[in-house]
Amino acid sequence: MLGLNRPLLVAGLTASLLATAAILPAPAQNAPMRLAQGGPPPGPPPGAGPQDNGPMDVNVFYDQLSRYGTWVEHPDYQFVFIPNDVGQGWRPYQEGRWVWTDQYGWYWESYEPFGWATYHYGRWGYDPSYGWFWVPGDTWSPAWVTWRKGGGRTGWAPVAPDRPGYAVGQPAYYAPPVQESWVFVEDRYMGEEDLVSYVAPIPEINVYLDAAPDYYEPSWADGYYVNRGFGYDVYDAPIRDRLYTRDVVYVDNRDQLFYDNGRLGIFAPAIAIGNQFSPPPRYERRLDPGRRAMIRQYVRDDRDWGRDRPGMFAPSAALLGAIEPERRRELREARFNNPDIYRRQLEQMQRQRADQVEKVRREAAARNAVLEQQRRQAVEQKRQEFRQIRDQYRVRAQQVQGRPEGRPGKRPAVAPGAVPGVRPGVAPGAVPGQRPDAGNAAQRQQIERQRVQQEQMRAQQQRQQADQLRQQQQAGEAQRRAAEQQRAQQERARQQQAGEAQRRAAEQQRAQQQRAQQDRAAEQQRAQQQRAQQQRAAEQQRTQQQRAQQQRAAEQQRAQQQKASQQRAAEQQRAQQQRASQQQQRAAEQQRAQQQRASQQAQQRAAQQQRAQQAQQQRAQQQRAVQQQRQQPPQQRPAPNAQQRKPVPPGTPGAPQ
Repeated sequence: MLGLNRPLLVAGLTASLLATAAILPAPAQNAPMRLAQGGPPPGPPPGAGPQDNGPMDVNVFYDQLSRYGTWVEHPDYQFVFIPNDVGQGWRPYQEGRWVWTDQYGWYWESYEPFGWATYHYGRWGYDPSYGWFWVPGDTWSPAWVTWRKGGGRTGWAPVAPDRPGYAVGQPAYYAPPVQESWVFVEDRYMGEEDLVSYVAPIPEINVYLDAAPDYYEPSWADGYYVNRGFGYDVYDAPIRDRLYTRDVVYVDNRDQLFYDNGRLGIFAPAIAIGNQFSPPPRYERRLDPGRRAMIRQYVRDDRDWGRDRPGMFAPSAALLGAIEPERRRELREARFNNPDIYRRQLEQMQRQRADQVEKVRREAAARNAVLEQQRRQAVEQKRQEFRQIRDQYRVRAQQVQGRPEGRPGKRPAVAPGAVPGVRPGVAPGAVPGQRPDAGNAAQRQQIERQRVQQEQMRAQQQRQQADQLRQQQQAGEAQRRAAEQQRAQQERARQQQAGEAQRRAAEQQRAQQQRAQQDRAAEQQRAQQQRAQQQRAAEQQRTQQQRAQQQRAAEQQRAQQQKASQQRAAEQQRAQQQRASQQQQRAAEQQRAQQQRASQQAQQRAAQQQRAQQAQQQRAQQQRAVQQQRQQPPQQRPAPNAQQRKPVPPGTPGAPQ
């Protein structure tokens, strides 16, 4: 597909739609677009009621998706579906695999219980107030994604809503809701059963897009939408041999989904939404932040990439998170009405909020390792559940094969010249599913004979296709075994050869058409590398500053610890000195007390000695007085009174010897 300018592309689509509307009759213009609708072959089966073959309405989404998520009222898209418990790092079209089908090209096969609807009808959008949300639609496609390829990688992203209300009919243009929508894997992993383990990091998306100049979008062909832009034959033989190829058949409800080696059973009912519909039985007006499927990692840089390529210009989730809800709604309205005004407003907001967005990116980059670990843990938790669902699909394939009646049939082909959007087999103005006139028996018999012939032809084609598939599978199995043996022995050499072949093919393809784009991509890549080097230098400088700060903090901490230890030593010394002083005081007090006791004892002994001396002196005086009395003549002696005559006990001082 040629890289057209966006205004020209929009103008061309608008003109083609107006031209188509001008030639359609009035009933066909007013009828909702039901493109590539599934269902049984034309003509009601025996015993069917008048509406058994009619289309379903939006209630089929309300009823079957409500158990796996929440319906929320949206100001622009009526009611949107938000899945529950999808895990960290979840994005649409990430957890599943690509299957190649001859009918539709690349078909996205997912084991998520809501995938039959959300990956094949409607549109995916993103808003920080809601997280990832799905807008119902009435048109079936093998996958509503836009593709990019180049540089040894393949990428895809969901198509965003392009108008208010539900997604009726084809989109006006194919652009992702945000830059972080893109899912890239290396070409060698395109055949893996679970691609989520091999997706490229979100911060590197801009680098991969710059290196992927080839693009394509779903297109209308043979009465339905297909994804055949990149066939599986663009990949080298070792990769191509590992890709899954199956024939698509239809089942009656979601619980009958299955696959086996050669077939893929899908549920693709005809949907007629119309202009009037009832809301879901249960919905919420606002969803708690903890229940939103949010983007936590952002592209590293969104400057000057994607300007010259249709459908690539989209805001980053970091920018949407940095602006107010009112400004986000203004962006949506501009996107609905005029892509050029939308581009200018987006560029203006990017310039105005550049510092804030860069801060958000730096904060997210600091958490990338933790977020990536959480994403892998969430994927690992769901891996066992997906294995069980895959086993159920294989068991159902055996059950469907064993049913004698009611086997799913192929989608009816649209006759040459049929108008996209008009249900096959319904005349203009007729009611879908209505039986022909009961009196026209011949016409009914002719229709029945045609139906039987078509069934026989389909059965014969199925048998032929089954034989071809078995032969292809046998040949492919032999090739796969040989390739596996060769890869086991020469894995490194094979990778080098595959890389050289891919580079030569890419160089030959880009040599004539996109040499100027290569120069611009190289310039942008060099500029990005310079910016990356500058960022690494700045990060190293910040790291050195942080280390210096940490060293200073450690030194301050050691100084504080030394000061604290010195203070503790001084306090201990003061405490010891205080204890020693107290001990000295107690010793001095004890010594003083002892001295006082000794002094008191000395005083007591001196007093006793003094009393003893006084008593001796008194006895001596008494003895002298007695001797003096004895020496006097008797007549001069005083007469003793009665008291004096009282005998004195022996030993008493003054007693006669």
